Amino acid sequence: MIDRIFKEDGLFHTDMPGFVPRPGQQQMAQSVFESIRSGGKLVCESGTGTGKTYAYLVPAVLSGKCAVISTATRHLQEQIYFRDIPSVVRVLKRNARTALLKGRSNYLCRHRLKLAHLQTDLIDAEMGQSLSRISDWAVTTRSGDISEMENVPENSPVWRAVTSTSDNCLGGNCPEFLRCHVNSARKRAMESDLIVINHHVYFSDVSLKENGFGGLLPEHDAVVFDEAHSLPDIASSFYGFSLSSAGIRDLIQDVESAELEERSGAHFQPAFTAVRQAVSGLVKLAQANYQGPEVLSAVRNREWEDSVSVLKEAFDSLLETLGQAAPAGEGLSRCRDRVEQMVGNLWTWSEDGDENAASWFVSGKTWFRLNSTPLDVGRHLYRHMNSLDKSWIFTSATLSVDRDFLPFLKKVGLPEEDTDTGSWDSPYDYRSNSRLLVPDGMPDPGGPDFPEAMKSLILKVISLSRGRAFCLFTSYAMMNRVHELVQPVTHWPVYRQGDLSKQNLIERFLEDDNAVLFGTSTFWQGVDVKGEALSCVIIDRLPFASPADPVMKSRIRHSHEQGGNPFMEIQLPEAVVTLKQGAGRLIRSESDRGVLVICDPRILTKQYGKTFLASLPPMPLVRHLEEIESFFGHEPAQP
Repeated sequence: MIDRIFKEDGLFHTDMPGFVPRPGQQQMAQSVFESIRSGGKLVCESGTGTGKTYAYLVPAVLSGKCAVISTATRHLQEQIYFRDIPSVVRVLKRNARTALLKGRSNYLCRHRLKLAHLQTDLIDAEMGQSLSRISDWAVTTRSGDISEMENVPENSPVWRAVTSTSDNCLGGNCPEFLRCHVNSARKRAMESDLIVINHHVYFSDVSLKENGFGGLLPEHDAVVFDEAHSLPDIASSFYGFSLSSAGIRDLIQDVESAELEERSGAHFQPAFTAVRQAVSGLVKLAQANYQGPEVLSAVRNREWEDSVSVLKEAFDSLLETLGQAAPAGEGLSRCRDRVEQMVGNLWTWSEDGDENAASWFVSGKTWFRLNSTPLDVGRHLYRHMNSLDKSWIFTSATLSVDRDFLPFLKKVGLPEEDTDTGSWDSPYDYRSNSRLLVPDGMPDPGGPDFPEAMKSLILKVISLSRGRAFCLFTSYAMMNRVHELVQPVTHWPVYRQGDLSKQNLIERFLEDDNAVLFGTSTFWQGVDVKGEALSCVIIDRLPFASPADPVMKSRIRHSHEQGGNPFMEIQLPEAVVTLKQGAGRLIRSESDRGVLVICDPRILTKQYGKTFLASLPPMPLVRHLEEIESFFGHEPAQP
């Protein structure tokens, strides 16, 4: 059945303009079809251009079973729902009830919109204008999906005021419950047999069901995790917890909103003042004594414990006041429950008693965040998957390390003996259309001479590529340092992550024919720039996570205690997958041509460098700029 759809002169080839039959796509589709039919576990690595989306959508539609498609990004989620599924359903001539379900923060909350209009003291002039536009749109929108609003920026703070969270949603007690956009979207999902979600929504559903509440998704037979390389990190946020100064401020604002509406008469200001002072004390302590993220055990002292105790006491005061106010209404009752959870999390975090989790914190000039992150999220995922009888399919272009899937299987809790794997290379002609430049003579990336050497290299390379480059860095510090050196001495347009939103940066990059973009982790994945606009990707160093990172530090310690080899089992595999993601920005279509530049000499001088090279697409390795000049086929240029 599958071969009749994907082969030459098959259904897709004859009915879908521009479709090119690819053996890898057909083979992957057959594997997915068999996995859905048998209820098995399947891990598929599918190179760029293989057509993996159709390779799992077709079996999902043909199976007649209820399937959930989960992605890491909303962009891919919308692409699958609005473009790919309609094409597949049309060609296969199948009826399919489909639904798109995003997280609740993507939908307008009518009740909170009304409350926002009451809180005039919290709304400045700019937010007031945005609020007015949203109010006009609220009258006409059917979905309530905030992506419809083009004239209010996605990162505007007004959205936090007019969307709900699981903490402040009033559920069935909300006066707008019957017109709730979130509930409407969830109802459509419950009535569908092909539901497109993202990983955050999936784990929200898991969390609700594990806590005895109704879930977001119907009973389903198969789950396809696309962009599965992101799954462990997203799952970790759900199996751990976070307590932040921003979350505490939001709580206080929600208490104020609830009191405005429910009028308990309780006197909250003393408790608010105590909480705010305690938060300020923790921020000042962190600023005075600590640099960067750190595990709790490395900084715990009497002063730290005293500051945490002050916050606990302030929470107790607020909890007592909310206990008196809670009978007045659902909003205040929910706020009381949130404070109880915050108190429990604070006790768990401050005791640092969970040997299977990392307790760590990070702070800025005006904020802090206390985190508890599982050291092995695979244990949680194994327990979850083992309790459910369904098909589990994981796919991405970057899952293996030199064709070895074991590191990924361990991270997501899949037993090696019970999981099928498959790998299909990109059909693109990397040998003809790309080069991998590892420049001769580059210093060690940790040395003092590296920024200046990278500046010199970038200027020479973008002269040959005529701009049209991504410069990807493993840290903000290195990105900013090299940007300071390059930007004043080049005439090509240069953009830097943080100066504009990600979407605006991409738009500017595409508008300028010869732009150079400096970015960190945000641009290593999920960015799709086809054609000549991106002809070169320059990477500063092999992307090993910093051993000072608190979660990585804890995992390294845990691995040592278990008798493992953390470098080979954790650090190297994660770095390889990250490098594959960065390299994957370069060739995005069959006609793309480009050069990948890796400035880190360790990829050739260290034994582990062979693992990185073996995991990359088959790009011919060159060492000298003259070979790049020949590849681009023109003389160095300045605009």
